[in-house]
Amino acid sequence: MLLQGQQLWYRDPSKTPGLGASGAVNAIMLLNIFLFPKATLYFDFIIPVPAFLLGIFLIGKDVLRILEGDSHISGSAHLGGAAVAAIAWARIRKGRF
Repeated sequence: MLLQGQQLWYRDPSKTPGLGASGAVNAIMLLNIFLFPKATLYFDFIIPVPAFLLGIFLIGKDVLRILEGDSHISGSAHLGGAAVAAIAWARIRKGRF
C-alpha cells in the first residue's frame, strides 16, 4: 500500500546486469576438479582439502546463493560455468575435445 507522495523503489534482481568473468573462472576451476578429483587443493591458501570436496562446496554455495536471492554475486553465472566444465569434462573423457 502506497500513501500519497510515497514511491516504491524496487529493482528486480533478474534485470541487474552482470559484470566480470567469474563464470569462466569457475568453469576452469571445476574442470580441474573434475579431471583430478583426488588432488589436494588449499582452501584460502591454508587448509588442505580434497578437490572433490571443494567442488561440492563451490557448487553448493552457488545453489544457496540462487535460493537466497543474493543479487551481488551471480550464482547462476557460476553454475553456468560449472555446466560448461561438466560438458568439457565429458567430451575429454570420450576423446572428442
